[in-house]
Amino acid sequence: MKKIFAVVMAVAFAFSVVGFAVAAEKAAAPAAAPAAAKTAPAAEKAAPAAEKKAAKPKATQVTGTVEALDAAAGTFTVKGKKGNVDLKAGEKVKLGDVKVGDKVVVKYADGTALSVKAVKAPKAKKAEPKPAAKPMAEPKPAAKPMEKK
Repeated sequence: MKKIFAVVMAVAFAFSVVGFAVAAEKAAAPAAAPAAAKTAPAAEKAAPAAEKKAAKPKATQVTGTVEALDAAAGTFTVKGKKGNVDLKAGEKVKLGDVKVGDKVVVKYADGTALSVKAVKAPKAKKAEPKPAAKPMAEPKPAAKPMEKK
């Protein structure tokens, strides 16, 4: 009796594994079918849209200090709050004005800097001496109590 039960369980297990494999294969087939069913003009229209999305990566901004700079190679490293970011200067970015230790705001995408702007340190306000406090006026003498008549 135990042997029969073990054989039945083994067969049930085998059917369940085969069932999952067939279901996974059927689920993957419809996803591939629409891509193959596209006509050539429709595929050509989709290609420029994909190129536009690829051409415009999302720009990211980092504020930090320039840690390393190689103006000849056009590369630099900015240390921000979340760590160091290694970047390559873009076509419009000029690194001539940037020095190691400068605080900058950099907009970049895909490791290429789109803009680099120096952060101006807030000007320290001159400590103006406060005018000396006026000495307190002497208190007026209390009024004499009224006498009863």
